[in-house]
Amino acid sequence: MSQKWTFDEIRKVFSDLQDDLPPRSSAVLVPMMERDGELCLLFQVRAKTLRSQPGEIAFPGGRIDPGETPREAAVRETMEELNVRREDVELIGPLVPTVAPSRSIIYPFVGILHSDVLNPSPDEVDHVFTVPLSQLLQADPIRGEMEWQIKPGKTVPVERMANREAYVNRRFEVTEHFYEHENYLIWGLTARILRQFLQELRSD
Repeated sequence: MSQKWTFDEIRKVFSDLQDDLPPRSSAVLVPMMERDGELCLLFQVRAKTLRSQPGEIAFPGGRIDPGETPREAAVRETMEELNVRREDVELIGPLVPTVAPSRSIIYPFVGILHSDVLNPSPDEVDHVFTVPLSQLLQADPIRGEMEWQIKPGKTVPVERMANREAYVNRRFEVTEHFYEHENYLIWGLTARILRQFLQELRSD
């Protein structure tokens, strides 16, 4: 027998819930450093032994632990991946959260690394490299269209969906930006976050 709800009972259910972050949320740091008197951005190449995105270029970051804020996660992940101390990581401020193709939310933050010695964790990082900020601000990235397809699973009642033509095997294009530096190609979510960071500096 179904329960007959009252407004008070419903209020209690939802007022007891916490303002939790979406599942599988992550946080990353866009880390700046000074090298030879010039401001640079640091990028890392993910370890080739990782199950997820091995060998790809990324900013330090990862999953947000339960009870942890996105800011705390960005700092912690940077400390773990680059083997730096908490006092070496200065978090400046946030960028706009980004939605990954997997629908997870990425919370990016801008920060400064106050350490000349980096010993990245080999379990997570193959190696790191830096790119002068001045070069990135002048860069003209390659623009290309990536095609995505919506394909409903077997249990989706397609025949009952209104406007189903818009969802069945629909293809749509997303403009991606590709930044080149020496033999490196920075693209995907990392390029999207980088582009937002650069746009904020240009609009100031």
